[in-house]
Amino acid sequence: MKPAALALLMLALSSPAGAQSQSSYFASADLDHDGKLSLPEFQDWMSYAFKRMDSNGDNVLDPGEQHLPRATRLTLADHHARLAEQFRRQDKNRDGWLSQREFLAPPG
Repeated sequence: MKPAALALLMLALSSPAGAQSQSSYFASADLDHDGKLSLPEFQDWMSYAFKRMDSNGDNVLDPGEQHLPRATRLTLADHHARLAEQFRRQDKNRDGWLSQREFLAPPG
């Protein structure tokens, strides 16, 4: 796992959502409350850490914002592209949505 991705994951796990039950964690990500996650909902939810780390709000994580040695510049667009790949891997039934079970499963 790349250092930037690891840092984003660690920050996400330390978020207030980390203490929630699994069903309320899913419900918080399901912005339209339809019982499934679209790609934009997934990207928005999973970008929590990126947004927190982006101290100047320019949608780019510069090495200094990542607090990691040898970190490379990461744009929000690049981050969303990685999340789209993760979404596709987690969408096991290939219906274009993540169920609660798919969302909570470890990315594979």
